[in-house]
Amino acid sequence: MQRGVVFFPVLVLAIFFFAPAALAQKSDPTIADFKVQALYRAAKLTWSVPASLKDPMALKILRASSSEGPYQEVEVVKLIPGKSAYDYVDKSMGAESMYFYKLVVNETGESLGPIATRPFFSPPATQWQPPGQQRRLLALAEAGR
Repeated sequence: MQRGVVFFPVLVLAIFFFAPAALAQKSDPTIADFKVQALYRAAKLTWSVPASLKDPMALKILRASSSEGPYQEVEVVKLIPGKSAYDYVDKSMGAESMYFYKLVVNETGESLGPIATRPFFSPPATQWQPPGQQRRLLALAEAGR
């Protein structure tokens, strides 16, 4: 009986002193600055990892046609200690529609996203100039040399 009387107060003190410290030690996020940029028939994903990354990790890139999913794995990228900036260009999209991307770190389960994008499916437009305009612009450029 006396053991229980001594053990219980020690347990309460241990929880009181050590539990807040354990709760406060939340690990830093593995992924930061996740962005998606629409391109012609593609999407460019960029993200960064902190310099404090010590072990290699695997990052899954997931894509869906709605924010609720279902998400399909597009690629797995290795996160390497010493490298902080990453990018990936997804050229595997089919139809012209909205796409949603997520990043998931295999080892920690950390997830960022979804971020929506709509790639361009028509060629980039160029500015039309009347036929004689080009010669005038060249002449002005040469005169400025």
